[in-house]
Amino acid sequence: TDVGDILIAMNPFQPLPLYGREVSRQYRHHETGTLPPHIFAVASRAYHAMVGRRGGRPQSQCVVI
Repeated sequence: TDVGDILIAMNPFQPLPLYGREVSRQYRHHETGTLPPHIFAVASRAYHAMVGRRGGRPQSQCVVI
């Protein structure tokens, strides 16, 4: 089977500049592979695949939080 994208998150117990508006803007319309992996990119790919905006039919998605 194909697992697809996997995201592992951790709580570093300190603020990190990973989720601000600037980072959100960078990942909003980026091409795959042009920026480092990020939760915004994983979520965007899952959403667009689910609704069929990636050039194909809608596909079932699974998100484990």
